[in-house]
Amino acid sequence: MRAKGNEGVAGLLSHSVGAVGYVGYEFAHRYGLQIARLENKTGNFVNPNVVSLQAALASAQMPENLRVFVSDPSQAEAYPIATFTWILLRHNYADQAKSQALRDLFAWSLGDGQHYASDLGYIPLPREVGEKAQAALQTVKP
Repeated sequence: MRAKGNEGVAGLLSHSVGAVGYVGYEFAHRYGLQIARLENKTGNFVNPNVVSLQAALASAQMPENLRVFVSDPSQAEAYPIATFTWILLRHNYADQAKSQALRDLFAWSLGDGQHYASDLGYIPLPREVGEKAQAALQTVKP
């Protein structure tokens, strides 16, 4: 079967008996798909949920350039497959209104918007990650 993107794959999986596929947690959550319980680095079999995925993301050491990969975290409660969603922004925009709108949107997403993450099937960012992302957002200038 062929599908485009997470939403397309999730849609096909939700209508296909016995199908196996890979989609982001937020899509599996939204479509009510069954999700694999996996053995992590410590030998524990862990279900993916907000707690186990937060544990995985919290294990990441976020460098100043914000480029991090979460590979098989070692916490006993961490789900072994987790990563961040990356947003790439330019440092400079010719249109000042567009620059400000982008900064406002992502400032909200990294701040108050985090309160909505779990309900939407996303994992709230660890505090340190959110702070570093907010600081990086300040480098976006008109």
